[in-house]
Amino acid sequence: MWLLLAGCAGIRTGSSFTEAREPSCRYQGREGTALMVLIAQAVPTASQLPCVELKPAGWTVRDVFVRNGRVRFTLDSDRVGQAAVQVVLQQFCSLGQVTRVPSDHPGTRRYQEVISIEPGKRYRGAVYYLFPGGCVTYRLDFRSDEQARPLGEVTLALGFVARDTLRESISQITDGKVPLDPPGEPAQ
Repeated sequence: MWLLLAGCAGIRTGSSFTEAREPSCRYQGREGTALMVLIAQAVPTASQLPCVELKPAGWTVRDVFVRNGRVRFTLDSDRVGQAAVQVVLQQFCSLGQVTRVPSDHPGTRRYQEVISIEPGKRYRGAVYYLFPGGCVTYRLDFRSDEQARPLGEVTLALGFVARDTLRESISQITDGKVPLDPPGEPAQ
């Protein structure tokens, strides 16, 4: 496993190290960062894996947590606060008072929920993406009078890598010697 992780991450120094610690959709032009491999292995049923596509100015990733059955990472914003977005991947979600909206990611169904609004102070809500084998929840907590702009930035910043695409990338990196999903694991 260490050979796979080192080869996928391309860890060197400086910004390369930082990118390797973040759930980036792509690193040096391909899907296959070490962290994305761990995310895939943590929720082996998930056909889609959440990742950071492009961080807008003022947003940072922190508190990446990966364990069997669950992945979580947080986005902080210099405008709408720390822990403005918490991204959670699990096999199943419990949906609240949701409204189905058109999905911006192929192969997913998207639902949105407004939890509370304090005009001029705070917005709390959630965005759910459902897909075969998994669910991603964006828990939103914007401490600002802004709501639409931060939500738009989050929608553009976060994306998905298809498990099949990551599997193919890992196979290419390792010349087919190391599978993404170990034998006996459910593969999507």
